[in-house]
Amino acid sequence: MSAIDVNAVAGQAANKIVEILTDAGKDVAGYAAAEGKKLATSAAEIAKLRAEGQIDDEEARLHFDIQLHASRAVLMAISGVSIIAAEQAINAAGQIILGAVRRATGLSLIAN
Repeated sequence: MSAIDVNAVAGQAANKIVEILTDAGKDVAGYAAAEGKKLATSAAEIAKLRAEGQIDDEEARLHFDIQLHASRAVLMAISGVSIIAAEQAINAAGQIILGAVRRATGLSLIAN
């Protein structure tokens, strides 16, 4: 299992959130950076727990899904950010993070 570069993945995720929400006319860079970092850090920790056998595949997927829901809620709380825009932003960031986890560990954090 190779290491997940949390900072690099967090930056990519944050950039994707900003890209999508900027189209909604919002200045969300601070939120995007925080949520990208939180998602990437959580995914790396979940992958570590799974690799160590402390949780199974289903638990890993559920834990990551909980993190995605929390980040959606944060973005939806920003005045003027629609539910659809928040959903699109988190889904896009999630795909970046999921790809990084899959490449580093072989673990898929989404149900097939």
